[in-house]
Amino acid sequence: MNFFFTSPAQEWEETLPIGNGSLGGMIFGSFPEKIGLNDELLWSGYEYDKNRPEAAKYLSEIQQAILEGRYLKAGQQVEATFLGNYTESYLPLGNLIITQPDQKGGIEQYCRCLDLSRSKVEITYQGRKGVYQREYFASYPDQALWGRFVAPEAESIIIAYESQLHSRVIYHANKSCVEIQVQCPEHVNPKYISNERDFVQGTRGETHIYELIIEKTDGNLVFDSDRLVIENAQNVSFLFRRKESRKVSSFVEAEKCHRKDYQELFNRVEMSLGDQVHLPLNERIARVKEGQSDPGLIALYFQYGRYLLISSSRPGSLPSNLQGIWSWQLRAPWSCNFTTNINLEMNYWLADTCNLHECFVPYSNFIEQLSSAGEKTACVHYGVAGSVCHHNTDRWFTTNPVGAPYQSQTGRGDASWAMWQMGGAWLASDLYRHYEYTGDRTYLKEVVYPVLRKSVMFLVNTLIESDGTYHSCPSSSPENLFFDAAGNKCSLHLSTTMDICLINENFDFFQRTCESLNIQDDLLDRMKRIQPYLATVKIGSKGQILEWQEEFEEVEPGHRHVSHLYGAYPGELYKTDELLNATRKSIALRLENGGGHTGWSNAWLINLFAILGDSQQAYQHIQHAILEASYSNLWSKHPPFQIDGNFGVAAGIANLFVQDRNGRVKWLPALPDELKDGFVKGLKIKGNKTVEMQWKNGELIKKNIY
Repeated sequence: MNFFFTSPAQEWEETLPIGNGSLGGMIFGSFPEKIGLNDELLWSGYEYDKNRPEAAKYLSEIQQAILEGRYLKAGQQVEATFLGNYTESYLPLGNLIITQPDQKGGIEQYCRCLDLSRSKVEITYQGRKGVYQREYFASYPDQALWGRFVAPEAESIIIAYESQLHSRVIYHANKSCVEIQVQCPEHVNPKYISNERDFVQGTRGETHIYELIIEKTDGNLVFDSDRLVIENAQNVSFLFRRKESRKVSSFVEAEKCHRKDYQELFNRVEMSLGDQVHLPLNERIARVKEGQSDPGLIALYFQYGRYLLISSSRPGSLPSNLQGIWSWQLRAPWSCNFTTNINLEMNYWLADTCNLHECFVPYSNFIEQLSSAGEKTACVHYGVAGSVCHHNTDRWFTTNPVGAPYQSQTGRGDASWAMWQMGGAWLASDLYRHYEYTGDRTYLKEVVYPVLRKSVMFLVNTLIESDGTYHSCPSSSPENLFFDAAGNKCSLHLSTTMDICLINENFDFFQRTCESLNIQDDLLDRMKRIQPYLATVKIGSKGQILEWQEEFEEVEPGHRHVSHLYGAYPGELYKTDELLNATRKSIALRLENGGGHTGWSNAWLINLFAILGDSQQAYQHIQHAILEASYSNLWSKHPPFQIDGNFGVAAGIANLFVQDRNGRVKWLPALPDELKDGFVKGLKIKGNKTVEMQWKNGELIKKNIY
């Protein structure tokens, strides 16, 4: 399975990505060749405490303002007294620029192809002298990016490195190697704010060292003014990696090991929805926009999502960030960080169902470390034991509500996104969901239990009682706003619907965990006394699920977040006909007001429609994801590029065919008419079980559970 183009990439969003979980490359296939480089460890910043000193002493004032209906004042108090420093930024490593003799317009039969089945980019073209070949792959076993150039005749090839970061290039002739030293800045502001500290080089940022090694060539190597010149060469193979002492293998052996490692993951799932049309990807998409059928394009998009997760999340790496590992801007959108109010979690919606549990490991490890860091924030900001994480985090495990610029205690952030303390709860729930698929009791005991316990501890310690009901306070529905009685735009209230869902889910998962492990935990008693008196999900006058405890007028009725529908998906809390019908009505209201059309928001709707059994709406939104909400290389478009949409749509496609929720497995629960014939093998259901199914004319003719 592959997709290809007949011209080089002109922009970053047209490149073909490769990655091994840690190192990433964006291949242009251009003249000269450009390879955008990334390393998941390359972040601005350094370890220091971003929490806001004395924040906890203002908490009761903020809560009291909310209880008295002074919602605008509560938000202002949060912004003035409660926000710590912003997260740091994921950085681009730089570019390799590889120059061959100018073809002077003599290029024919050009093909730039990403082979998903082999995790390899291949470029071929007919030049004036004959056929040229370029090959690239990112090896997890070798922890390196590999490339090979083959020319029809001997010629000179020049390799140069360029970067927006402070860097130094050193040539080691005895090793046929160029060493690249990169100094990270100690701070980079998010792109959405600007002051004198937008970019602070300083001295406290990390230094990383890489090496570009010429593994084999039939030419002569010369180092000239920071450029590596390979004279009279017909064949050149090279690798790029973090500097290490491990011996370099050959290109052929490295590719063999890479393919075996990659295919062990990728080949677990087969999906056939129709033939793969042998046309350039841009032509396939244009044909579908004109009304022609290409169901194989949906299977391609699904497998591309799996490819991207394998390429950006492997054991030993950080989890996939907002752009996976592929980022090119010095001040990337939203710092290219880990956003925990939907985006980081959506990155892993496909990991278990799509049979990539190893790819979940970086996410799980990250959550464990974040849970530990969140204990300090719980203490400093709330004065309680337990652990909390707000809506943004980074490589340094930031857990505080962000919004104060670097080295400043003057809050500038917006409470509508900053003051959401449920990130840790959502992440803890995801660990338990992963256990449901693996059935690994050691993992349940050593990972899930301690993280869930700290989250539940924070929740029971911070819930407040008002008129016999327990509330989260302050509470926001991520990034959404409402009008108060005076027409002010406000965000903070009591017990938003998403909070209610996450609290109940954490409580339920913690109880199940303790029962499964036969743990008698004193925290259970406190939790059980509170849970019956928690605030409940409310239904509004239009039959919709309310985001807040009151039916406020929304500032954006078509808001991109559908946080109040968490209980339907990814949660399994909305079980009654009343709540499911209210979910349908809520989606309809969002769509009527222009919502749901950015990449990841559209992906969330696909999953909701699939869970609700609305096959045609799910299909229409999958088509929108591919045809409208993607760039030409199928990267998901927010805009700008955010990879969560790729992962979320892949999960939604899987949900068309099989679902395992609330103790019931559903076969073909949302099969669109347009996909009336097909075959899927390798999707996972809970209990570490794998399914296989085939259908014809919309009817299931074969099903197996392994």
